[in-house]
Amino acid sequence: MARIGRKTRLAGLIAVVVIVVVAAGYLARQHFGGGRTAGAADSTAIADSTGKGGGDTAGAADSQENKKKKDRKGKKGQEEKEAPPVPVEVAQAGLRSISSYYVTTATLEPERKVDILAKISGQVREINVEEGDVVEAGALLCRLDDDEPRIALEEAKINRQQREQDFKRVESMFQQNLISEKEYLDVKYQHELAVNAYESAELRYGYTRIQAPFKGVVTERLVDVGKTVNVGSQLFVMADTEPLELTMYLPEGEIKSIRRGQDVFINPDANPDARFTGRIIRIAPEVDQRTGTVKVTAETRGTGIPGSFVRVRIVTDTKLSTLAVPRRGLVADAGDRYLFVAAADTVRKVPVTVGYEDEDYAEILEGIQSGDSVVVAGTGGIRSGTRIKIVAPPEDSVTAAAKK
Repeated sequence: MARIGRKTRLAGLIAVVVIVVVAAGYLARQHFGGGRTAGAADSTAIADSTGKGGGDTAGAADSQENKKKKDRKGKKGQEEKEAPPVPVEVAQAGLRSISSYYVTTATLEPERKVDILAKISGQVREINVEEGDVVEAGALLCRLDDDEPRIALEEAKINRQQREQDFKRVESMFQQNLISEKEYLDVKYQHELAVNAYESAELRYGYTRIQAPFKGVVTERLVDVGKTVNVGSQLFVMADTEPLELTMYLPEGEIKSIRRGQDVFINPDANPDARFTGRIIRIAPEVDQRTGTVKVTAETRGTGIPGSFVRVRIVTDTKLSTLAVPRRGLVADAGDRYLFVAAADTVRKVPVTVGYEDEDYAEILEGIQSGDSVVVAGTGGIRSGTRIKIVAPPEDSVTAAAKK
């Protein structure tokens, strides 16, 4: 009986284990999709119990991660497609005249520059100009003490008047043969001496008034009120700045395209935005054998400061009708030059061959056609295929606002 009881308990224990395994398989099917058969659930449960059944869980996790990556890529692509257009300014390529230039440097120099010296000794009583003043020819720059020269002038004037009366009286008597010729000549000589003495005194008095010899600019003032100066003392320096001259030394090969009266374009180094013009007035008739250059002199009026270092452009050739675009639209890349050509709402990068260039425009020999719209502002934020939005230049906006 005892043996039968043990067998009964063992059978009950086995039944409990089977029930637990079946229940575990059922729960697994509910969790992972329920598509498996009971046998598959049992196999899964058994595989799990031996440590070999985790592959399905890992595979599902990998699938979810791949799906997330694809979603992120899709969103990124969608964001790129939906990026806002880049605002740019455009200009049309068209025909215009454009020139080539020879560029050199020079210094602006006054046509005349003189030292103004004292011609008489004396103390400076007044000064009427300062450095930088523009004065007319004959303007009073300063005045020296004139007491002594003024008194000498008055005495010479009185003496001249007296001698003049004597000469008139004697001349009348000589015509009537009342006096000898010698007496007449003596009085005449004294009269002439008195006239010369008066003119000398008048000239000396005039030296006390220092006047501008020509219209120009006072570049230096070297005296002060109260200072005593001697004959030859330097008082002022004046320059004639109308016109200013600039001297250039050009290679012999460039002279064939240079002529008198030809325009030159000048940019001061201190102010590159300032532009003024001049003209060639002299071309040396010979080549300097030491340097192989020819001296060329030009002049400019109305602008510029004496002593300024300037860059000079001389026109050597001009094309009257050639395809050109604003220079600011050109893009340099690895030694080549490009333009962005606008088409609809996108752009394409086009390599171009550039010919003549001036300050504002560049000649295009190859790459685009007349009428093409090229980007002239905003090139830094675009590449081929970039969506763009064409906007008006700032000056156009200002003009439109002014019209309103």
